[in-house]
Amino acid sequence: MKVYFNGSCNICSAEINHYKKNNDHINFIDISERMDHHIQSLSKKKLFRRMHVYHEGKLYRGSESFLILWSKMPNFKWLSKLLSLPLLRQIWYLAYELLAIILFIKNFYLKK
Repeated sequence: MKVYFNGSCNICSAEINHYKKNNDHINFIDISERMDHHIQSLSKKKLFRRMHVYHEGKLYRGSESFLILWSKMPNFKWLSKLLSLPLLRQIWYLAYELLAIILFIKNFYLKK
């Protein structure tokens, strides 16, 4: 599994650093420093707009990428299962998108 995140975002980096603890089987890739072939077809804006996870031959983005990541982490499996329930999945999607757009604007447009 590969997790692509924006390391230039302080909030994103702090969260990913928390996930890195005791998760040697997950490859965390800071897209502000490097890319790889699984994501090279995406524009810089699309990459920095949402977190992405490449797992079992498929690229997930946004709220779905967190569900995949959490499902592979012992302390977060319950959260993945809970937020995968139909109504909660929709609420999680909306909450993620709202926070992601705020962070994207802050880090992509206002940082320059």
